[in-house]
Amino acid sequence: MTDVNRFYEGLRQARAVYDFTTGDDNMFFDRISLIGLTAENFRKKGITSQFVVLIHGPSTKYVTRTLKGTKFEHDAGARLGEIQALLERLALAGTIDLVVCGIAMARHLVAADNVVPYATVEQNVAETSIALQNQGYAYMQVDVLASPPRI
Repeated sequence: MTDVNRFYEGLRQARAVYDFTTGDDNMFFDRISLIGLTAENFRKKGITSQFVVLIHGPSTKYVTRTLKGTKFEHDAGARLGEIQALLERLALAGTIDLVVCGIAMARHLVAADNVVPYATVEQNVAETSIALQNQGYAYMQVDVLASPPRI
């Protein structure tokens, strides 16, 4: 049996960039919850975490103040309020840095003043992802092709 504690020996900081494109409410909520749990578990081990959550594609709907006037107007999803409350809690606690793609915003008709205040808009999050990976951040993909969890 493997002693998993050895994986954490000498680790003082864990850095990851999460690349969200899924528009599935259950998957999005599950993965964001998992990020919060992961940060908490690292904290209990004495390891600081730096997690950046990149939002683009269908995930853009989760960072809008209102879906009215956007391409998501008829795709509200039952968990939007719950998802935004979780994102806000994690962002304001410093657990995540939430970064939204300006290109995705334009493609989905989301105006800059329609983005939640706890998110930062970056013109192209592909560039952000590349930059962070070159700084040693682990790349974590959360896309539309994965099977959503049954919650």
